[in-house]
Amino acid sequence: MRVTIVGGGTVGLCTAVFLARQGVSVHVLERRGEVNDHPRAFGLTDRSAEILREAGFELNTAEFARGLMSGPSLAALTTVTTKFERPEIGPAKLGSCPQDLVDRAAVTLLRDLGSQVDFDSEVVAVTPDAEVTTADGRVITGDYVIGADGIRSKVRELLGIGVTGPGAISKSHMLNVLFRADLPVPPLSMTFLRNERASGILYRVDEHGRWIFHIPNGDPKTPAEQIRQQIRDATGVPDIEPEIISQLPWSSTAHVADVFRQGRYFLVGDAAHAVPPVGGFGLNMGIADGHNLAWKMAAGGDALLDTYEAERRPVALFSMRQSVIRSENHNLHWNNDPALAAERAAVGMAGIMIPVVGYRYDSAAVIDPEPLTDMENLVLDGAPGSRLPHIWLPDGRSTVDLVNGFTLLTGTAAGHWLDAASKLGITAHAVEGWAAAASIKEDGAVLIRPDGFVGWRTVTTRAAASSEQQLREARDRILCRPVPSDIAQGV
Repeated sequence: MRVTIVGGGTVGLCTAVFLARQGVSVHVLERRGEVNDHPRAFGLTDRSAEILREAGFELNTAEFARGLMSGPSLAALTTVTTKFERPEIGPAKLGSCPQDLVDRAAVTLLRDLGSQVDFDSEVVAVTPDAEVTTADGRVITGDYVIGADGIRSKVRELLGIGVTGPGAISKSHMLNVLFRADLPVPPLSMTFLRNERASGILYRVDEHGRWIFHIPNGDPKTPAEQIRQQIRDATGVPDIEPEIISQLPWSSTAHVADVFRQGRYFLVGDAAHAVPPVGGFGLNMGIADGHNLAWKMAAGGDALLDTYEAERRPVALFSMRQSVIRSENHNLHWNNDPALAAERAAVGMAGIMIPVVGYRYDSAAVIDPEPLTDMENLVLDGAPGSRLPHIWLPDGRSTVDLVNGFTLLTGTAAGHWLDAASKLGITAHAVEGWAAAASIKEDGAVLIRPDGFVGWRTVTTRAAASSEQQLREARDRILCRPVPSDIAQGV
């Protein structure tokens, strides 16, 4: 199988890695001349860190205290809210990792895997047969094309795919200024600075003196010295000499593509959905898009590929709405106090972990999916359609670390399920404490999909059919393949 990925940003490159690690031939086309050194996002959620860790990324993600501070200068800050208290979902932790570092790591991994990454390759035409043409006249053919080319996606435009959503949600715009300087380090991740001379939002990018300063209604044509003075005035550090590295104008936009699949074409990341920055859902949602699509492409089957849109588009619509709500209710977004749950519910705001990892899939690739009922608290209890529960193992690993392709996790009295999995070539483990975590009995079992989501659960053993037959039918149904009979229901 050959897959062409249009767009060599973070989501396109990560999707390419996910595919290449499963033996898929990947060709990435990027219109820019090199990896973009200007990170627009640099906070990875625990779920994204988990996905990249699984894919072989070795990233130095620094722990940082998420929260908001404000004041007239860096020397006079007041805490608006404390850091988020987030539940532990696995061994990988949220960290600060600029996009450019993720991108460079992805390019290295892809070249080690024998994949082709072409910069200076702008796509100008496509055909229904997954054939794309670049500006220099090259024609690239493959079995599928993935559009990962950003909010102004050329692939989406050429396919004539529309978008749904409010669009621009603010009349103002921001100028994202990447600079290097020796500044005092604020204790929390975001700092609003406002005084009579200047205002803006300051983020620390890394431990090497890189910062991002967002200037309200900033003009990219402003002389560099004037921007340097704005940084001095806003931070209250008059003797610094900021090195302006680059600038990017941006504005908040909210929309979701009307379809995520059209024939042999698929959309991921900002090409599929644009969300305001509040919540940090955009980049992380794009990484999850690619992860969801990659195993389905590798497994093959048109019906299975249809479940990509069925699963990821509802997540995108939900996350878009959540991001807009958070943009309109900053105080509730930044304050994760459980005592404010009723106020969040009143405006339709879900708990912060729901868009991150608490959502559930409902598609043909999930057997008897169970809908989400708690929109405030993260519930990972083994329900079909949810990400598998995390519990620590005696050897220091997590149940998350056990996922290797299709994986069966059972209670401690389920040797028959282990035998059945062995005959079918499915990785299987009996785990102490798993029954309670996954809401099954000790002779029950849970079949985990390659993306870490629960595809099937049987609470206890039933004798209506052999364990091998039940497990084979469960796997085939998740893969959207015809099966000779319906799978026995769990009880």
